[in-house]
Amino acid sequence: MVNNRQKVFDGLLQDYAALDESADIVVRQLRKISNPDSRRKIIKELRNLENRRLELLDQMDGLAKST
Repeated sequence: MVNNRQKVFDGLLQDYAALDESADIVVRQLRKISNPDSRRKIIKELRNLENRRLELLDQMDGLAKST
């Protein structure tokens, strides 16, 4: 059972790291855009990424507490 939780935790951690890489790409795009509407859309995507990262951290925290 512990081995399975470790695999789940590792998967969540990998997803978390992948989202961080996605945020870097979005930030680079944001710097290049001068159109306010486009910037708003990209900022919204950054917020979505951050919310997903927080959800993953909550899930990892729950797994860590249950061991």
